[in-house]
Amino acid sequence: MQLLYVVDLDVEGDSAFDRVIAHLARWLGSAEVHLAPEDLLTSGASALVPARTPHGQFARHGEWEVVEVVGHRALKFVVSQAAGTDLEVTTRITVTEIDGAIHFRVGIGRETTRQNLVPVGATDIYQPGILRLLDEDEHLTLRARGQLVNRRYIPVKTVGEAQAVAEVLSGEERLPLALIHVRSKETWDLAGELARKLLGLVRTVTVNFETASVIAGAHADARVPFGGLAIVWPGLKAPSLTVSAEQLADLGANSVRQNLMQRLGVLAALGNGEDTAWRRVRAAADSARIAELAAQAASAREGGDTEGEIAALKEQVDALQATNVEFEDVLEGMMQEAAASRDRVRTLESERDRAREEAQMWQDSYRNLSAGKSVEPAEPMDVWAAIPDLVPRTAPEATFLAISDAASERIVFTDRAHKSWSDIDYPEPDDMTAQLIALARAAVELYDGEVGSIPHLDAWFKERHGLSIALTDQTITKFRRKEMRWLNSFEFEGEVLNATPHVKVNDAVSFNECGRIHFALETEKHRLVVQHVGIKTYK
Repeated sequence: MQLLYVVDLDVEGDSAFDRVIAHLARWLGSAEVHLAPEDLLTSGASALVPARTPHGQFARHGEWEVVEVVGHRALKFVVSQAAGTDLEVTTRITVTEIDGAIHFRVGIGRETTRQNLVPVGATDIYQPGILRLLDEDEHLTLRARGQLVNRRYIPVKTVGEAQAVAEVLSGEERLPLALIHVRSKETWDLAGELARKLLGLVRTVTVNFETASVIAGAHADARVPFGGLAIVWPGLKAPSLTVSAEQLADLGANSVRQNLMQRLGVLAALGNGEDTAWRRVRAAADSARIAELAAQAASAREGGDTEGEIAALKEQVDALQATNVEFEDVLEGMMQEAAASRDRVRTLESERDRAREEAQMWQDSYRNLSAGKSVEPAEPMDVWAAIPDLVPRTAPEATFLAISDAASERIVFTDRAHKSWSDIDYPEPDDMTAQLIALARAAVELYDGEVGSIPHLDAWFKERHGLSIALTDQTITKFRRKEMRWLNSFEFEGEVLNATPHVKVNDAVSFNECGRIHFALETEKHRLVVQHVGIKTYK
């Protein structure tokens, strides 16, 4: 069998073993096929609900084996599923308890049902639903090589957090890290997709322009493409796998996730090919059974019970033969994995050659640049210059995300701010964009710079950044207090804020040209929260 995917997890929590078994029964059972947790306390087999795939429905069958010995217990559940005329996909789940420590493993492999030498195409691999159920259980904690595993990505927003990430990159006992420069809707979608659907294979980390630069400054091999993705391998033993912003936009989050599932799943299978936890419990149970039968044979011999001795010896032989068959299966599997490893090595060598070709291309580009030829830069030199302009009556997401990224999230935008711009046809979008950028730059200086005491904040905005700021407005806070509650008292990320302060983008003009940017000063989180980008909120 060719292993395509393996996830190994340590599980912590009260009654963790029983909870995992219950989730396993829930995942494999259905209204048509009843499978209760108590059914999995003893070995058995059952037909399962057919698998639904893009290529049709395929029959599934489940067999499970339960082993228990003093201090140890284990369940192995094997789901066999046809994946075409000549191909079978097998999902093997083992749950073990060894001296109180709970371990969970799921592996997916495939094998052909015929011996003919014919090409076999790629097999799509999807994260087994059991992992989602375990992750959603608030009573369980999942770890892989000591690292916490859950469906949430890790936001790295500050220089200190970036330095902490840089410190762990050289460690070998960790999962690969997916560093994503979140600057567009596609990158945010990708961060969520990888965090949810590559559990146990990779840890997803979001970075902004500043924190990405800090990490790249510490490790050149961990440079994240501008608006793209980098997979940083444990110990930095190999060059990072990178995907550019253009590639992400072309492929989409789902295609990138599927490609990474294939690569990371195979690598995890190569590194975790042997199910050592199951092997340990099974060996302990076999040893205990053989010792028990030997004692029975000895007791029968001493009592002169020849038939009893013969029966015990026969059972002992049967147990030894079963153990031998198990070891032969393991040996055959290891030989197949070795062959798969050799194939993988050849694939990696091919990828290495391709990487060398790409490196040569960059060297040629550098030589061309040195000779005075025009070459497009690998990434924008000025992150502020790369901010796209707002377009009237169009979703402002790309502009807002780029501004937040350039400002290291010292300025963020609410859903109401997005809607306020999408609903209007503002006549001077370039001016509005410039004012937003100036406000973002002011936020960076206000919360990150050494500005000292500011007795008059509105004057500071004007003198330092050319912004006409009004910090109060009686019409909003007094005369139309209830009508304008969405502005002067709104909730954002668990905090009640006041966005009465605003930038006067234009004044003394017709109402549809009178622009306003309303924002709240959220001092505790060191940022500005923008609630409105559009025309004046009242006539």
